[in-house]
Amino acid sequence: MTGPIARRTGFLEREGERLYYEVAGQGEPLVLCHGMGGNHAVWFQQVAHFAASRRVVSFDHRGFGRSTDHAGRSGPEVAAADLAALLDHLAIERADLVGQSMGGWTVLGFALARPAAVRRLVLADTLGGIEAASLAERVARALPGRGPSLAPPAELGRHPALDDAFGARDPAHAHLYQMLGGFGEPELAAILPRLVACRRKPEELAALRLPVLLVVGERDPLFPPDVVRRAAALLPDARVVEIPGTGHSPYFEDPGAWNAAVADFLA
Repeated sequence: MTGPIARRTGFLEREGERLYYEVAGQGEPLVLCHGMGGNHAVWFQQVAHFAASRRVVSFDHRGFGRSTDHAGRSGPEVAAADLAALLDHLAIERADLVGQSMGGWTVLGFALARPAAVRRLVLADTLGGIEAASLAERVARALPGRGPSLAPPAELGRHPALDDAFGARDPAHAHLYQMLGGFGEPELAAILPRLVACRRKPEELAALRLPVLLVVGERDPLFPPDVVRRAAALLPDARVVEIPGTGHSPYFEDPGAWNAAVADFLA
């Protein structure tokens, strides 16, 4: 595509909540689902890249960014249903889905419920409910003294979703990530237990026949590569790509490598 890329924004009214979304570009649909540390805006290094040839949809989960969560129901089951409602609202019958961290629960839940609506699935630094039993313990080990809120340290540019080396290498972008995560008022302490409680059964996973890419940062402390590889082994058609020198957010820390890996898989 050459010339300006079309962009529009909107709100989906659902169950008394307002869900914010953005659509950029034209072509085959690609949906980006953010993690607990962000909102739709964290994908700024992906939207422009992929919207040059695709129709890219990003949105805010309930309570994040510009979306509301008056009822305090934000969690994996509600998020998957919200995604289904959003795709119906946008008249998208089939799409490629990307879920980062918490967003992995959203896209995997949707794919299990509506597999015919998914062409390819990307699970980015997430288990999405696979191998979930020890998630709480891994979070506690990775974030000592910070508790289940996943609140970032009171230091400029440091965040549990970023590798510390990234903050030293690129303090401006690390600070940007820190600021983006402050938009909205999600109840993180309530959402994390809901993620831990969401378990994907082996028979569910065995029935998921669509291609799946699991992309993970080499130094991700929450979902280390070895754990991600074990999760991939439970899926019929899955492959793993490890992004060197990155932590929990390779899409943000090394967007060039991450975009290339995802684009190659989607092609």
